[in-house]
Amino acid sequence: MVYLLSNITAFFVEGELNEAIRRRRMERKTQRMRDHYVVCGVGRNGEYAAKQMAEGGHPVVVIDRSEQSIQSFLELVGHDLPYVVGDATDEAVLQHAGVEHAAGLIAALAEDQDNLFLALSARELNPNIRIVAKCNEPRSQRKFNQVGVQQVVHPSAMGGHRMYQEMIRPQVTNFVDGLLLNSGEDLVIDEVPVMADSELAGKRLADSEIRIRTNVLIVGVRDRESAAFAYNPGPDFELQEGATLIALGTRVALKALAEMGRG
Repeated sequence: MVYLLSNITAFFVEGELNEAIRRRRMERKTQRMRDHYVVCGVGRNGEYAAKQMAEGGHPVVVIDRSEQSIQSFLELVGHDLPYVVGDATDEAVLQHAGVEHAAGLIAALAEDQDNLFLALSARELNPNIRIVAKCNEPRSQRKFNQVGVQQVVHPSAMGGHRMYQEMIRPQVTNFVDGLLLNSGEDLVIDEVPVMADSELAGKRLADSEIRIRTNVLIVGVRDRESAAFAYNPGPDFELQEGATLIALGTRVALKALAEMGRG
């Protein structure tokens, strides 16, 4: 009996000890991360967003109340992603996920008020973080914008718009999906900023040699000051410092264009 009880006790103690060690390793890993993305909530929307980021090679940390939900998600994506079990509206949990050093945060919790409070907490911890939040009620969008959410997503409205597109112009939808949603394809659309010391700054598109050197197609340009888009810019379009190029090409070609944009 003594031997049996000692083994049972050791089993539980060692199990708790191993779990504590694992959590501590995970916390150290997240604290070392920089310019990563934090996805809060692995429900339908958060799960899909985190999966796309992981498949795209972006560093991501997942937060959810349920460790079982996280483990199910990790089995689905087949990636050993860092995660934090806890309430994402708690600042301590956000700090464990390294929000202070993150590039972006996706608020995909079930309730609008939770996403709103989460966005407010994240903004206080990191004034420069980009926040994308799920919003179920369109009338709540103004509140999200007031706390510094850059982009508000309405799942029901997007779903309805998608069904409309599938009905009216299915081939266009399939083409765009092939570029944006199928991460296994080599041909993708990406954005490339034009930095201050870039060789592209101040040049006409025809003189930039982008097509010659990278074979990338520039399908749009976003102006830094007005935030307006120029679609399908012509050869005389002048590339200004701070502009963002919307480019179509292979991943290797887009990497070469990014080097031109950095200078």
